[in-house]
Amino acid sequence: MAVTHARCCPTYLAVGADAARRSLLNQYYDVGHVWGSARWAGSGEGTTVQAESASGQRVTLGLFDWVDADGVREPAQLYRERLDLLADAESQGFDIYHLAEHHGTPLGLVPSPSVFLAAAVMRTTRIRLCPLVYVLPLYHPARLAEEIAMLDQLSGGRIEIGFGKGGNPYELLGYGIEPGDAQRRYDDVLDSLMRALNDGELGAAGSGIRMPLRTRQVPHPPIWYPSSNPQSVPRLGARGINTILGFSFRSPTIDETRRRREEYFSGAAGAPPGRPSGGAGAPTLLFGIMRNVYVGESDGAARKRAIEAMEVFYQQFTAVWRHHRDPRFAERLDFTRAIDEGLVIAGSAATVRGQLTSILRASGCNHFAGAFAFGSLSLAEAHASLVRFGTDVAPALRGLVPG
Repeated sequence: MAVTHARCCPTYLAVGADAARRSLLNQYYDVGHVWGSARWAGSGEGTTVQAESASGQRVTLGLFDWVDADGVREPAQLYRERLDLLADAESQGFDIYHLAEHHGTPLGLVPSPSVFLAAAVMRTTRIRLCPLVYVLPLYHPARLAEEIAMLDQLSGGRIEIGFGKGGNPYELLGYGIEPGDAQRRYDDVLDSLMRALNDGELGAAGSGIRMPLRTRQVPHPPIWYPSSNPQSVPRLGARGINTILGFSFRSPTIDETRRRREEYFSGAAGAPPGRPSGGAGAPTLLFGIMRNVYVGESDGAARKRAIEAMEVFYQQFTAVWRHHRDPRFAERLDFTRAIDEGLVIAGSAATVRGQLTSILRASGCNHFAGAFAFGSLSLAEAHASLVRFGTDVAPALRGLVPG
């Protein structure tokens, strides 16, 4: 078995290569140079950030989606259902749709966010649409710049853009990219992409090749960089980049989140003028959290169903890690405890409202993203949960004043 595994993967992923694996994975997750040298803002024209703080800004709400497989429904059915749920979210007043990109894993069946978002544009009229993230090491910057411009034109200026290296280094292997090379590729793509969006120039600097298609939002749509690593946060505010810290059960404590939130907005207060606008249509930058959410008719029924669905979701979430015999997610998670600790949100509308109100007040976050479709939840269950949230939970969250 060890020999077979070594043949299909680089040597540092072979069984027994623990030290090499740890070294390269640590390098992959190093945040020291994540932001590169890209010029984030253009001339400073257009809508700009009120960078001083989030105080007085209402909480914005996002729908987050992996479009994860459940082992039963065909991808075509899941695509239709997720688009239906997105339309439901818009009718419930959600501000933004966050869509993940994944490759070679049942965790995400949207390897091309631009394709899915083009369909989403046709199903919606108001809600903003954001790939979270485009996995930059896999893209040609000129092609991506033109796709972003096309989506922004198709949507009437509703696109926001998330960038990252990807949350799982093993997913890059199918494209022939080793984790140790991901940062260089990310930096190169980001620099060229931002130059194209800001200046309309494709290719190398001074190429003279112009984009005939530009984004409606000037100089470019709002930018997001989500992370599960608290150390990546401080530089984001100063660069005018919206963020989500943590993903459901991969989230820091509320105390840590609050501390990083303060660092984020301290950096934003010192940002130079002319940064692009805040996310989700807000006038200020957004610092958010994300959770899987299930709102049921009663606490007991909701917790039971959420745990069942999360068990299925966790199998998809860990599939690639387990395939490569990585111990990072080897242990089974206790989702009863995760619900008790607020890492997964499940209960009646009153319970969910109280728990999220407490979390947002304590953390100071001004954005909340919820995943309402995951694991084995049917479309009917996800729809009912989302409507309960929109009717009985969202108004209380919108009434909060972060700070």
